[in-house]
Amino acid sequence: MPADDLRKRDAGRVLIGGSPLRVLRLSAGGARLTRAWFGGQPVSPNPQHQELARRLLDAGMAWPRPSAADDAVALGDVTVVIPVRDDPDGLAITLAGLAGVTVIVVDDGSRRPVTASTASHRGAVAEIVRRPDSGGPGPARNTGLDLVTTDIVAFVDAGVSVTAADLRALRRQLDDSTVVAIAPRVACSPGTDLLSRYERTRSPLDLGLDPAVVGPGRAVSYVPTACLMVRTEPLLRRGGFDPGLRFGEDVDLVWDLAGDQRVRFDPSVIVTHPARSTLGAFVRQRIGYGSAAASLHRRHPGAVAPVQASLWSYVVGLLCFAGHPLASLVVGTGTAMALAPRLGPLPDARVEAAILTGRGHHRTFRSLARSALRAWWPFTALLLVASPTRRSGIALVLVGWLQRLADRPKDPLIDLTVGLIDDLSYGTGVWRGALAERTIGPLVPKVTEWLVRRNPSGLRER
Repeated sequence: MPADDLRKRDAGRVLIGGSPLRVLRLSAGGARLTRAWFGGQPVSPNPQHQELARRLLDAGMAWPRPSAADDAVALGDVTVVIPVRDDPDGLAITLAGLAGVTVIVVDDGSRRPVTASTASHRGAVAEIVRRPDSGGPGPARNTGLDLVTTDIVAFVDAGVSVTAADLRALRRQLDDSTVVAIAPRVACSPGTDLLSRYERTRSPLDLGLDPAVVGPGRAVSYVPTACLMVRTEPLLRRGGFDPGLRFGEDVDLVWDLAGDQRVRFDPSVIVTHPARSTLGAFVRQRIGYGSAAASLHRRHPGAVAPVQASLWSYVVGLLCFAGHPLASLVVGTGTAMALAPRLGPLPDARVEAAILTGRGHHRTFRSLARSALRAWWPFTALLLVASPTRRSGIALVLVGWLQRLADRPKDPLIDLTVGLIDDLSYGTGVWRGALAERTIGPLVPKVTEWLVRRNPSGLRER
């Protein structure tokens, strides 16, 4: 089925969309095929048809349509690994939905060891392995991985509410041999406390409503291991999770896997995870997340840049924030005019170029304002203090807050106040990690290509 943002032009012979943004120009036969597939017709075994379908999937222009019921997929080749430390209630919640599934519980040095009675409470009967000392989630998952004998392993954090039906739906995605890992949407558990009300729309584990191919530079750049299903063999070949990372070990793993094979995000499967119980725990978590950016930059240069955009989008955004909206408009118009010829002989190329550049500049504008309150907040504070730049600092803060309100949060006051704590905590973590690693990498914006353009082979004009 087509991605929601896919734009079809010239009777379907030109497809614009995907992540990163690209243009695919098809032959008349290719256009007929894509129309049939988007209408529900299955892809034939024809190698050229398979190649075109694969390009659409890899580009994020299409998403595979399920062809079998959830209960038709067996879980005999799946083992669930649950790392837990001092959270018997969370473990019980997770096990409750996993009756009949092979489960390994890794007790990561809990003060009160996990027992067989605890691990079988209201759900699956699990094998228990205890680590005498806590090493963190990565090493704990590695301990469980060493005991896995099945072809597929699903990592699930204690406290995540997941069912065997959810796992079957994820397992079905691995019928595609090119997919190495699949993750569901991780939503915040319902709650009335302050943090639950905030995280139901702002949880860093919740990556939205749109299915995606995952990887650096894409719309969904990572997926968390709060719930992640992975093929065991490539994971073992990699050596599991990097034990040197206390935070960000899941992002590091996903980016390594996405480099050779495909990682997918499937929001049609929804699992839930509770918010942090106290504001202090919330702040420590966000600082920890931010502190991982420097280590991730060492391993994946450029992938953790606070903003990734074309040079012209940076110019448009910075001119606007500097108080030169007319100059920003002129440059933005010029980029649209320059893009039009690159779209080829479309009857509405100028209109399409204006739409694409407008969206790109808008995304950059939002990213700059967001980063001004997160990774770059010390610079923003300096702008607010210095008289000549105060207006620019105020503009950045106001735009950052307005874009939050534009998302129509259910609790605007909570979203703004807790959001400010969230942003400052994460940004503080980024600076802490950058100082510890002696690198400015996670603070430096990245310049990307203006437009990716590719033409699929095998279905050319004949």
